[in-house]
Amino acid sequence: MWRCVMMILLVVTCASGTRPESIGAAQSIGEAEFAYERGDYTQAARIFSPFAEQGVASAQFYLGLMHEKGRGVRQDHSVALMWFRKAAAQGYAGPQNNLGLIYERGRGVRKDVVRALMWYTIAVALLNGDEGNTAIQRRDHLISQMTAAQIEQAQELARRCQQSQFRDCD
Repeated sequence: MWRCVMMILLVVTCASGTRPESIGAAQSIGEAEFAYERGDYTQAARIFSPFAEQGVASAQFYLGLMHEKGRGVRQDHSVALMWFRKAAAQGYAGPQNNLGLIYERGRGVRKDVVRALMWYTIAVALLNGDEGNTAIQRRDHLISQMTAAQIEQAQELARRCQQSQFRDCD
């Protein structure tokens, strides 16, 4: 019976154009997310790491979070920044919002409110729901403390970053 189920799964996978190894990858990403959610951060980091190295944005984002907070890995804001940048460069809004916070607070980088506003602005354009509202609040709070010249500079940086499809953001 088990062989029959696996054979059907393989046939459906091939017919859909999905490569069989991507099924294992999706399951492993899911397992890593489940490990993260249940607080087994060491296991999550072990599973996420190869996917992050292969360029999977969600794995890069999770590893960034883990390094930022020291969950299952050594806390290292510079490493968190690296993973967030890699995921953000793929247009992934969560790490873009986190980059705003990193630059706003100066974690692993020199504090830079212009760069923080740039990342918040980009994230706001892509996020919705509670995450979007939080990004809007962070953006608006930061704007209230900035000069008009700083705001204009951040908006220009955000435009350039978005127009370059996240290649020209640093």
